[in-house]
Amino acid sequence: MEKIIFINRYFYPDQSATSQILSDLVFNIVQDIDADIHVITSRNTYQNNRRLDSDEIVNNIKIHRVWSSRFGRKNLLGRLIDYLSFYITTFYMLMRITSKDDVVVAKTDPPVISYVALLVCKFKRAHLINWLQDLFPEVAGKLGLIKENGILFKIIKALKDKTLVNARANVVIGVKMRERLKGMGVLEEKIRVISNWNINKNINYIKKESNLLIGEWGLEGKFVIGYSGNYGRAHEYDVIHDLINEYRLKDEFVFLFIGGGKYYDDLKYYVENENIKNVLFKPYQPLQVLDMSLSVPDLHLVSLRPGLEGLIVPSKFFGLASIGANLLFIGDCGGELGSLIKKYKCGCCYDGGDGVSLAAQIMDIKNNPGELIQYGENLKSLYLEKYQPVNAYDAWVEVLQENKV
Repeated sequence: MEKIIFINRYFYPDQSATSQILSDLVFNIVQDIDADIHVITSRNTYQNNRRLDSDEIVNNIKIHRVWSSRFGRKNLLGRLIDYLSFYITTFYMLMRITSKDDVVVAKTDPPVISYVALLVCKFKRAHLINWLQDLFPEVAGKLGLIKENGILFKIIKALKDKTLVNARANVVIGVKMRERLKGMGVLEEKIRVISNWNINKNINYIKKESNLLIGEWGLEGKFVIGYSGNYGRAHEYDVIHDLINEYRLKDEFVFLFIGGGKYYDDLKYYVENENIKNVLFKPYQPLQVLDMSLSVPDLHLVSLRPGLEGLIVPSKFFGLASIGANLLFIGDCGGELGSLIKKYKCGCCYDGGDGVSLAAQIMDIKNNPGELIQYGENLKSLYLEKYQPVNAYDAWVEVLQENKV
């Protein structure tokens, strides 16, 4: 029987974002695909030093965990060694298990793993599908991590672009990303938009009077402005930093940051040193209380640097949409999420440059609770119409069946 082979550095039981969405997909489509599903991944986990078994079968998914180093994310050299070791061991595993007409689906962790997959697919006469969660090295270039006119950027981009053009299909997570690929010379018929989804299907909005975390965290009677998830370099920092300063003496407002990331750590350090009292930091919350933690804020902030439109889509949007949260997007109001919010009237958008005008907009939002409730209801309706997990499962089954022959 033909095989479908997924590649990602992390997979079940790891709980990182890229692992969770891949794991959710394959476990939910395995019965609908007339092929053996394999996953090539590392033996490492994202959050700790736990080593996983090298080979395992879970729910009819054959998992091949290859060895790779685990220096971690704290220094560039160690990260590069981790990437290189995974490239090498994945290459050997692919060569061992791939046969003619198999389908290989390469995700984007680590970057350009798709080029390793392309080499094997060419040799074995298999078919490559790219599943693009972001576009690298363009993201790194926009963030200043790699010089956009440097030789390293050009080499990585050339390798990545070659995989896009030569793949049987490229699955992207947003319309703006599709336009980016078309601009790179990828044929439109080779591009398929399948949005990400909320993998936590049993999460619902919890009313304030029933939400135990509001009392536990001392937030009774407060207007809570929340940020949930990774707060890293791809997101806006200065505007939110200025917003906190605008509201630092307004006791009726509390900022709640749940998660982690570089800017989470930077902001926490700043708040503690400035002794700002109305900002609360909490770690990532366990799944069993996720519905309560997402329901705490009266207004959720979602952000993306405008220069990263078409390169990334903030995944937290889908979790918030699933509960009909009240959201304010800080970024390009004509971009992927900004356009959705405007079209479906399912939130607010801010693309100004300072926290003063943003503070005024939030005050208007607070003073119009009926409008805010309507936005949340519209967002929930949008989710039910377009972003339920089954929509993504069906779309993926269609893509895989089309490219399996």
